[in-house]
Amino acid sequence: MRRIAKPALATLAAALLLPLFAAPAFAATSTPARLGVNSSAAAKAQPLTDLAVSAGQVYSSYGDFDRNIGPVDLSSVDVSTGAETKHLTVEGEELKALRVFDRAVYTADIDPRTAWTANTGFASNGSGSWAYNAVTPFIHVFDVAKSGGELFLAGSVVNPDKKKYGPAPYLAAVKKSSDGGRTWTIERARASASGSNDADRYYWLAAASSGRVAAIAEVRDAKGAPNRILDVYSAGRWSSIDLGSSAGYAMVHDPADVEVLGSRILIARYNSLVYIDLDAKGKTGGVKFARWPGDVGIADITVSNGIAYAVGKRMAGTGIDHGTNLVYASRDGVTWSQVAAPAVLPPTTYWDHGDGTMIPGYGAYTSIAVAGGRMYLGGTDAGVYEAAAPLVP
Repeated sequence: MRRIAKPALATLAAALLLPLFAAPAFAATSTPARLGVNSSAAAKAQPLTDLAVSAGQVYSSYGDFDRNIGPVDLSSVDVSTGAETKHLTVEGEELKALRVFDRAVYTADIDPRTAWTANTGFASNGSGSWAYNAVTPFIHVFDVAKSGGELFLAGSVVNPDKKKYGPAPYLAAVKKSSDGGRTWTIERARASASGSNDADRYYWLAAASSGRVAAIAEVRDAKGAPNRILDVYSAGRWSSIDLGSSAGYAMVHDPADVEVLGSRILIARYNSLVYIDLDAKGKTGGVKFARWPGDVGIADITVSNGIAYAVGKRMAGTGIDHGTNLVYASRDGVTWSQVAAPAVLPPTTYWDHGDGTMIPGYGAYTSIAVAGGRMYLGGTDAGVYEAAAPLVP
């Protein structure tokens, strides 16, 4: 089991002053129906981190690589019957972002239970059937992307060549395959210039319009200043964009918090939502703030048919209002409107990292997907819920 811990995250309640947001077209209150359950996540009292819909199935992810709770099962529920299908078991501790490319589902093996220099990779049904693809050495694989016939993996690796990549023992790395995953090359590698660098990682990949793939490495320079450079791949070449002083908002550790709407990379950061526009004229201006209400904490975002959706909860003072569940939507990733307020789930339990016990918690929706006129919500109880997709102004 791997013992490198996740870097500490700021609390959800960190308030931010943000621009005004659009008034809601309506706020439909409904009680989503329980469609099915991820039974493996339920057995380990794990919330559903991400959802993806493909070929009549709602896939869900879960896990916790801090607690080393693996292995984890990749499963789905049928959109018509709610019947669960377990597709395969991943011998890792956690699955997070579920990416859909060409109707196939891909998910990275975030914390493989192997030696740090052993081949690992991702799970996918891109070959026509579900398989685990142990293809190239990684310590952690946080995300997977596909652009045309090329595959990308992002995470961290043991430095394979200190003459080429410098003296750091580990690298934040993006690898690429142009032959269907048979062979891989390190395309981008960055490392902190001083101190321990075992937390140097690329945490997410964004497959944007015009065949571009973007990523940012969490590394620091010799003075301890964080990296501000977004790496962008296009047509066989890499370029760099300085994201400016707000680059820290791109340093989310959950790849499910990053989605793409056309040329805009959307990033959910606790109770703020920012975007990076790869098509911005001239200087991009780096990270921009969307018109998002600063008193709403974001649990998950998704994009479907040119519309972005986000699910979260209202915040109350320094805490969270557990009596609300809210869904917002946007056609441009900039202006967001409240479109639904689905009824809360029954209370459940969650893991207390303080003393390592299961304690009573609150029912909440932790993930969202929209497809075929239906909205799907994953819960803290590992249930998959459905309702009519809300109207979007």
